[in-house]
Amino acid sequence: MNLRRTVGALGATALLTVLTACGASSTNSAPASAGDSALTVTDVAGRTVTFDHKPERVVLGEGRGVFVTAILNHDNPFEHVVAMGSDLKTAAPSYYEKIKKENPDFTSIPTIGAIAKGDVSVENLVSYNPDVVILTKDHYDAAQGTGMIDKMDQAGLKYVVTDFRQHPLENTTKSVELYGKIFDKNDEAKKFNDNWHEVVDGVREKTANVTEKPKTFFWRAGGFAECCATNNKSNMGEFIDAAGGENIGDHLIDGESGSITPEKLIEQNPQVIIASGGSWSSDNDKQQAVPHAALGYSTEQAHARETLNGLVKTPGFDQLSAPKNDKLYGVWHQYYDSPFNYLAIQQFAQWLHPELFPQTDMDAELKKAHEQFMPFDVSGTFFVSQAEKQK
Repeated sequence: MNLRRTVGALGATALLTVLTACGASSTNSAPASAGDSALTVTDVAGRTVTFDHKPERVVLGEGRGVFVTAILNHDNPFEHVVAMGSDLKTAAPSYYEKIKKENPDFTSIPTIGAIAKGDVSVENLVSYNPDVVILTKDHYDAAQGTGMIDKMDQAGLKYVVTDFRQHPLENTTKSVELYGKIFDKNDEAKKFNDNWHEVVDGVREKTANVTEKPKTFFWRAGGFAECCATNNKSNMGEFIDAAGGENIGDHLIDGESGSITPEKLIEQNPQVIIASGGSWSSDNDKQQAVPHAALGYSTEQAHARETLNGLVKTPGFDQLSAPKNDKLYGVWHQYYDSPFNYLAIQQFAQWLHPELFPQTDMDAELKKAHEQFMPFDVSGTFFVSQAEKQK
């Protein structure tokens, strides 16, 4: 029985009856104040948001918010979710299938479209009568530019801003903590954050004083589009820096994300190339003009390695040292937008400094992460190298 909600509904007189029914003594209880369920949070944009009661109706502005809700509530990751962004099925299809198997009814939750693409209306959000809309930082920035945030303010919609994508090292645990407060799962959020800090802080401590930092290029969604998208002091570029590498994207593009030409990549000739990949093709045998590295919950290791090596066919790559030296690696793309980014940081560190992390077993780390924090078991391939047998 949830006494806190019962108190708000029944009042102090009925409270005595409820407590008696629960076997509690009235002499040891006190009436709850009206503000007991009030909540004040600070989001990653530095905004303070106050609720007069704990949110019961939540809109996930991005469907991949379930990456977090599944950590907080294994049995019902979609509890309190009344609508969600439409990105989960297309951006993370193998994850979508896994979560659907465990929670088949979630497909009936309405989808709102994509805020970043401008196809979400304030009127649509209002129709779900949400207590809060959870926005990602990049969506928040985009919505500010289009005037949507002003319209949300005018409509009286409350929203909070999270970030796993732009600056994950700074904002991952802040965002998980915020989710924990919104969904009233503070203990679960703390458990995850404690583990995140233990792993990431441990990696950074070992790499803090390295003198040789391998020149590393992060190829975002490698092969999915023309070469070569990357990041500057953001996203997975931050993982490279934390893992003791030199992210060359920090010096090659002006904004947080952008692209360089194959010619520029050849000129830089990085020692290591890490390409992110996914399960974006529904048919693994489908031929693509520009093959992408296949990774995810439904990808076998052999297929992941085959597609990773297919990236070497990119024009100009035959001139690069990294693939010649078996220093081309693949990482599941969704770690760029997930609290499980700490797994990618671990793997990057082992790739870049195997001498510092000889005991790291990523198969075991993936298994442990799913056992502790996920509603389903691990399957598929999330990390792949050209030659080594490694998930």
